[in-house]
Amino acid sequence: MRAAVTTLTSMSNSRTDVLRAARDILREHSLADLSMRRLAAELGVSPNALYWHFPNKQTLLAALADDILGAVAIPPADLPWDERLNLLATGMRAALLDVPDSAEVVSSSWASGLSTKAIAADIAAAAHTGGLSLRDAEAVSTAICQLVIGLTIEEQTRAQMERLGVIGPSGRDFGGEFADGLEIILDGARTRRRS
Repeated sequence: MRAAVTTLTSMSNSRTDVLRAARDILREHSLADLSMRRLAAELGVSPNALYWHFPNKQTLLAALADDILGAVAIPPADLPWDERLNLLATGMRAALLDVPDSAEVVSSSWASGLSTKAIAADIAAAAHTGGLSLRDAEAVSTAICQLVIGLTIEEQTRAQMERLGVIGPSGRDFGGEFADGLEIILDGARTRRRS
């Protein structure tokens, strides 16, 4: 008798369940350990069952990137524009730091064009409503996103290497580097505002 193939629908696993399990694998292991086979095993389904929600691993990672950054709260519109930018940037950094290897996931998903990049649009909108031209607002968004993603990749990679005993502590103050870099970007943005 042929064994029945377990599907996501029979197990009542939703897209949210799949993303939660993927996030858990990142937290417990690493991006290198996040395969469709391992994810299916964590959910108790066959690997083919995952394709019900995601046609391939790249679309899964893009959805995971959007899900992780979806945790960033949108600041109230009545706050000063530069304070909103600060809150969006610090919120983005916190969301990425909460899930190991997530900055790498976001970077590759953005490069592939499969992610929504909603946070980048939110940052650009906040800068534009603060008086920057659309072009300058988009440039500020790029600078903030690249600061957050790039520095977080370094921080997360460094932490993993230290955990594995490959290298010792660096003594770097990643939080301070982030704060200083962000303030430089915001200072530059303030000088580009239209009168």
